[in-house]
Amino acid sequence: MTLCKSRHRSGLQSYAVLLAGAVCLWSAPAFTQTAPERLSDKDVKTLIEQVDEGRDKFEGNLDGQFKGSTLRRPSGETKVEDALQDYQDNTKKLKDRFTSDYSASSEVALVLKQSTAINTFMLGSAPAMKGRSEWDRQVTNLKRLAASYGTTFPLPDGATPRRANDKEVAATAEAIAKAADRFKDDLDKDKALSKPDKEAAEKDVEMLIKQAEAVKDRTSDGKPATGEVRQLLEQVAKLQRFIGAHPTIIMTNWHAMQTSLDKLQQAFGLTR
Repeated sequence: MTLCKSRHRSGLQSYAVLLAGAVCLWSAPAFTQTAPERLSDKDVKTLIEQVDEGRDKFEGNLDGQFKGSTLRRPSGETKVEDALQDYQDNTKKLKDRFTSDYSASSEVALVLKQSTAINTFMLGSAPAMKGRSEWDRQVTNLKRLAASYGTTFPLPDGATPRRANDKEVAATAEAIAKAADRFKDDLDKDKALSKPDKEAAEKDVEMLIKQAEAVKDRTSDGKPATGEVRQLLEQVAKLQRFIGAHPTIIMTNWHAMQTSLDKLQQAFGLTR
């Protein structure tokens, strides 16, 4: 009987440990969760080219008779050949217009919208339809493209794809560093803060600036920076707790920093 009770207590203790661990995971900040790595401009350009190549292979494998047909639906008639030409024109336009200075978000939205309509048709067609395998492969490209513009494929109604290119992200990280540097001056001028608190907070701000500059440098070089952004967010959270305990601190530059931080989070698909 004693052995059974001992085992019972051991089982309860193990369950309690597992439950505590689960609670910790559920209460973890959102930015610690896994997010897809942000693609660089170079990666997105390659992906757009793959989307165009996928479109070409899909169209090339469609049955010739089908391409010359007309689809009749309650909403009206659609000449397949014209629709395919329009799809080709828009993917080519996207490929031509995407540059380091222009993310072509509106062009991506149009391609994803047309692709969604084609996807709906293909899913409603016979599995043996010519071009089905090529389209399935194209869907993989389209999902990655949608993710890099902050949305999903098929494109949801009302969705607005948007991407911040490398230059914009680097400039946002630089703005964070500059606002944080000004906030450090605010701390230095705050006479209500004790010397130990002030020195500790200024040290934390210096670390925040260093992390923002790391995001800027890596993004400018076309390198992954999601890990650096997570570190930056954790440092911001640490300082936010300090600020909450010291209501006399001037917040103007801190708020400016947070505005830029929100833009950075959106660019990397992270939330605090």
